[in-house]
Amino acid sequence: MAYKKARQRAKAPRRHVLVSFPPQTTTGLASEARAIRDVDVMGLKLSAFSVLIQDENLDSFYEFSPNISALNCYVSPLVVYRGDSFALLADAWHKTRRKHIYAGDFDVKGVTLALDSSVTYLLLPAIEWLTQNATPLHVPAEQFPYQRRLRKNLAALPTAHPLRDYLTLQLEEQRGLKQQWFGGELVRVALS
Repeated sequence: MAYKKARQRAKAPRRHVLVSFPPQTTTGLASEARAIRDVDVMGLKLSAFSVLIQDENLDSFYEFSPNISALNCYVSPLVVYRGDSFALLADAWHKTRRKHIYAGDFDVKGVTLALDSSVTYLLLPAIEWLTQNATPLHVPAEQFPYQRRLRKNLAALPTAHPLRDYLTLQLEEQRGLKQQWFGGELVRVALS
């Protein structure tokens, strides 16, 4: 009976997410730039955080620091890797009506994932830097079906909207860039 219950728990969806916190001193461990913890979503007190920062890529998540000028207006960011039970957290966060920032690849699927997560901002290099460095090599053919939705978003944006230049670079020039290759100063780009 105990084995059967353990198997059922193993098949149940995880309620855990990887979270990056400010450095914490732990005896016996070298100091880290950020403390990474596997946390039960239900144990997070969302009111303690000013913004949710969702990171698409695990390797970038481990390197990510919210100590950049684009995020200095947020006192206590919640930095989370997108994997595992992120949808559960995103739904709970959306109910708080606080800002939600997406840090991920500058490609069609990455922007689509951000839109599906009710994100309010993308965290991207400035358009001038990205225009110089984005490449057709980072636009995989398997992502072409996602373009239709982004083309509709582009058509609905006001002329002066900051996202317009980014989507034009992606869709009209067919260029993108993996998050791991980002450089220059990162900025928040509003989605709506």
